[in-house]
Amino acid sequence: MARSTRPMLPAVEIFIDSMRQVMASGVEEPECWVSCRTFLKKMIADPEVISHAQNWPVTGYNPDTDKVGNLLFYEDPDYGFVINALIKKPGGYAMIHDHGSAWTIYGILEGEERIVHYDASEENGNYVLAESHSELCGPGDVDIVRPWLIHSEFAQDKKSIAVIVRSQRSGTFQQFRYFEDGTKSEISGPEQIPYTLR
Repeated sequence: MARSTRPMLPAVEIFIDSMRQVMASGVEEPECWVSCRTFLKKMIADPEVISHAQNWPVTGYNPDTDKVGNLLFYEDPDYGFVINALIKKPGGYAMIHDHGSAWTIYGILEGEERIVHYDASEENGNYVLAESHSELCGPGDVDIVRPWLIHSEFAQDKKSIAVIVRSQRSGTFQQFRYFEDGTKSEISGPEQIPYTLR
């Protein structure tokens, strides 16, 4: 199938074509997302992509709207995967959340982030979270976030830039935010901000 999109940076075009080939071949989950991780590592190491990213606007948490913004570079017309970016100010962080049934491949292009995964147990109707994995990640590191995995990311003392590939666009699937008081609530996901990547 031919895709319809505006021209993008060459490394991004290569990434998109590689993902489409994998999906067209019928490779199943999670193998296709392991391949995506490999493709994304190459894309975020590309000098032209790194240079372009210096002009991306900060899109982290906005306390006025209680939402995070994601730059939206691409949504595949046939397979539904999207390419986003999340840019955090120094010390910025994501609320504790899951991505529902979606797969997410999260790559650090610039800066450092502590990426935390959580296990949840239910006690007396409340959710008790415990860190199951914590890792300080820097440029070139890519995390695979499987469906329903509860997680968060914490930028360190410099701005961080992450490129995110999702199996489908945020806002098209059910997902939840987890609070310190043990409750959770359904959220619509990050605001999608169209952005030209060329």
